[in-house]
Amino acid sequence: MTTRRFALALSAAVTTALTLSACGGDNGKAADERQSPRAASSAPSESKQPSESASSEKPGTPAELLPAYRIAYGVTGSPMCSHVAWDDPGCGKDLTAAGELAGAMAKSIERDFPDGEYTEVEKSAHHLVKAVNTVRKLGCYDMGSTPPKTDSAKLRELCPSMSTIASLAWLNFESNVTLP
Repeated sequence: MTTRRFALALSAAVTTALTLSACGGDNGKAADERQSPRAASSAPSESKQPSESASSEKPGTPAELLPAYRIAYGVTGSPMCSHVAWDDPGCGKDLTAAGELAGAMAKSIERDFPDGEYTEVEKSAHHLVKAVNTVRKLGCYDMGSTPPKTDSAKLRELCPSMSTIASLAWLNFESNVTLP
C-alpha cells in the first residue's frame, strides 16, 4: 500500500517536473536540449567517467557501476535542498552532480545495453536530468548563469518544491538502479 502511494506521488511529481520543463522560451528548445549554464565549468569530462575494466567481456550493470559513478561525480546521498535558502549554491552543486551522474549513467546504458535491458533505469535517469534542468532554468540554488527572472519571493516557495521533485526523481532513479 505504501509502495503504491509512493509510486503515485512520484509519478505526479515527475509529471509536474516534466510539464514545467516543457514551459518557457529559449527558442522552442526543450529543457533537456539546452546547454546547462554551468556546462562549461561543471560538465563532466571524459576522465570523470568511471573506467570499465579492459579485461571484462561484459559491461557492469548499473547497480555495479553506481558506486563508481557516485565517487566520480561526488554524490554522497540524495540531493535534498528543501531545507535551505532558495539561492544556496551548495544545493545547486548537489543537484548538478546528481543530474550529471544520471545523464552519464543513461549514456552508459544506451551504449552498453542497446537491447533495452535497463530501460527503466534509463528512463528514470532522463526524468532526473529533466527535473534538475527545470530547477536550473528557474535559477534556484544559484544554478543559473543569469539572475532569475522570477521574483525572489516566489522562488522562496517554488525552489524547495522543485528541488523536492528532483530529490524524488533521484530516489526513483536510485531504486531502479539497485532493484534486482
